[in-house]
Amino acid sequence: MKSDYAHLLQAATNERDTLLQSDIHFWSDKLKAAPNNITYLSKLAAAYSRLFKAEGNVEYIFKADSLYALVESRNPFSNAATYQALGVNAITRHQFVAAKNYGEAALLEGDMKSASFNLIFDASMEVGDYDRARSILNGQIQRNSFQYLIRASKLADHDGNLELAIELMEKAHARVKNHPELSLWSLSNLGDLYGHAGRIADSYGAYLDVLQKDPTHWHSWQGIAWILYSHEGKVSEAEVILQLINQKHHNPELNLLLADLADYSGKKEQALKLRKQFYTEVSQPKYGHMYSKYLILLDAEDLNSPKRAVARAEAEKDSRPTPEVYSLLAWAKLHNGEKEEALRMAQQFVEDKTSEPEAVYHLGMIYKANGKTRRARQLLKEANDAAYELGPITAQAIEKALKSF
Repeated sequence: MKSDYAHLLQAATNERDTLLQSDIHFWSDKLKAAPNNITYLSKLAAAYSRLFKAEGNVEYIFKADSLYALVESRNPFSNAATYQALGVNAITRHQFVAAKNYGEAALLEGDMKSASFNLIFDASMEVGDYDRARSILNGQIQRNSFQYLIRASKLADHDGNLELAIELMEKAHARVKNHPELSLWSLSNLGDLYGHAGRIADSYGAYLDVLQKDPTHWHSWQGIAWILYSHEGKVSEAEVILQLINQKHHNPELNLLLADLADYSGKKEQALKLRKQFYTEVSQPKYGHMYSKYLILLDAEDLNSPKRAVARAEAEKDSRPTPEVYSLLAWAKLHNGEKEEALRMAQQFVEDKTSEPEAVYHLGMIYKANGKTRRARQLLKEANDAAYELGPITAQAIEKALKSF
């Protein structure tokens, strides 16, 4: 397998993308010459948003938002496009309620309605307003468009129909094969979906196809690294890839993946150190709620701070009451010694409302803690079927729990 991607890894190592920085300089110079030009403001804001996607520095999102805010305040015409851009950035920052509000504001402008509805759909899915998301999809006329198909795929995945989600994403990809950016995005997402379905060879092939066209597509490299680690147990090869991504694209989550690799290799102290590094970094105010899920899990599981985990999860639940967030809250309560409340909450807000493997695993362990052995065994076996997606560390915990019955 290494021979498949070694040359691409070398290409990614040597790649020096200065185009985005050139865009920043170009529009900055334009703006200096005409400080009130809203077109230049918008172009510079968009360039900073693209630079964030490429390099991962969250400061670029703040720069983009401040520029878009200037556009909104100075533009005498429709601000639909500006609100939409602010909404997309808000989703990136996990400010989902704000994103939905931006979508509604864009809709009131009266133009570019399709893009506004797409933004509202995306935000609605994140805050658990599935009825609104479904109604938006049902109201679409162009049901063969790329934008419709990718959102129908997301809803199908949420509904637990992974086969349909894959079929819809394949159709979406076929629609944009001649569009470089959208083609790579959809193919990489297919790699994710294939992996969730246990189609590892197809997943690997999709990621590799993306990287052959763009050796710096970091999401696809991360997908390759996960296959090496979770499916093949090739920890050292996966670590090489993750370290390369870390050098090129700042993503705090990589420390968590590297911690899992260390944990799997028996390097417990190194794993804890990496998790603490992640925790310290993403606890900074600039990250807001971007990494709340992982902070909750670390507080509950690794840092022995279950009360703090409960408080974080309660705050997250207030803004996005999804089954997955309720699962985190129930999990935190279990670790805080509130096993009966954890079960009550999980039964009411999680069970039969999501098929996400992590939520199913949490549910099984909560049932087990409450002595409901039969249901616990059923759920843990179901979670075990998604061992690849959950990763070796969780798979080991599931196996241990099943053997204890």
